Amino acid sequence: MSVLFLMPTWRAPSEVFLQRMLEELKEDLGCVAAWNTEGENYWQGDVPAVSLVPPNQTVTEKILSNIKLLSPIISTNDVLLSTISKYRISKVFCHYADFALLFNAVWDQIELPLYIHFHGYDATFDLRSHETPDALYHGKDYLDQLIRLSNRATFIANSLFTQELLIAAGIPTDRIIVKYLGIPLPRESKLHHKKTKTTILHVGRLVDFKSPDRTIHAFEHACRNGLDGELIIAGNGPLRMNCELLRARSPYRHKIKILGAVGVKDVGRLLSEADIFTQHNIKGELSCQEECFGVSIVEAMAAGLPVVGTKSGSVRETVLDRKTGFLVEPGDIEGQSDCFLRLAADPSLRANLGAAGRSRVASCFSDAIETAALRSILGLQAQS
Repeated sequence: MSVLFLMPTWRAPSEVFLQRMLEELKEDLGCVAAWNTEGENYWQGDVPAVSLVPPNQTVTEKILSNIKLLSPIISTNDVLLSTISKYRISKVFCHYADFALLFNAVWDQIELPLYIHFHGYDATFDLRSHETPDALYHGKDYLDQLIRLSNRATFIANSLFTQELLIAAGIPTDRIIVKYLGIPLPRESKLHHKKTKTTILHVGRLVDFKSPDRTIHAFEHACRNGLDGELIIAGNGPLRMNCELLRARSPYRHKIKILGAVGVKDVGRLLSEADIFTQHNIKGELSCQEECFGVSIVEAMAAGLPVVGTKSGSVRETVLDRKTGFLVEPGDIEGQSDCFLRLAADPSLRANLGAAGRSRVASCFSDAIETAALRSILGLQAQS
């Protein structure tokens, strides 16, 4: 088999899960393609990498050509068709549904099996951007195009919640397969012990449906009620300025750190140093988006951290309330605060919840489980 792995971005720090899937499919990859491979001609030295933007064409020109406002000599569709032919591709595995729709002309010309992986925003049909919340992010015919594409493509949902969104929108149930993302287990689990200061960690984009502003308010509430701790927020996004202002105006600003975007190694270190992981997920007031998997939440569980989260989106699937962490109602800042205080005072509870979370990842969300599921979905032989 020769699989074409198709994705918009190349090695994006927030998309480590794509690099993991590439590893899982490495022995069957014929080619990896993205808008721009940033000068790299191979992935990991031996798998060909192709930039879909034709030579000497800007990304803006590429978009204009796809919507037929510009007619370049070579289009991105031409590049993709040429890539499929050159590397004798037998299956196409494309990430993000809106990205897949850009190549409808290609899918109409080939008969290869096509698999499209949904990740969240692409399954949110009333999605808005933070900058223009009054306008739909996806085009008016977005859903109609997806329903049409579902007649020849297999849709992969990253959670039961994502599957529910697709079914509710009218995608046929028999065209959808659920496959959770795989998370590697660190060699060692977190050792919880009594500390004079409790470290609470948020890792994730600073967007409305992850609600970092509410986490700051919950931390302040806990501090007013006796918490001796610090809050570390790692991530970047449109709410960064809002979070910085909240920190600057807080009487506990010396206990709040906002790090911005961090790399994979830094995330691992932060998880190892933290005592509690938290995220206050909601249905975004501006974006209308909800959490569809939550990689950072599951990574925290894998590291042996108890999670303080909310009963929102897929978090209800990944985190088991009172078994691997605590889930409060979305918007319940006091409830989140109370969970901080309870866990800060009880290292044995942190250890028990953290150990249960690690076990849950091992049994439901491990990279080995994802590898087996993904290879089965794509009709590839199991790895030896």
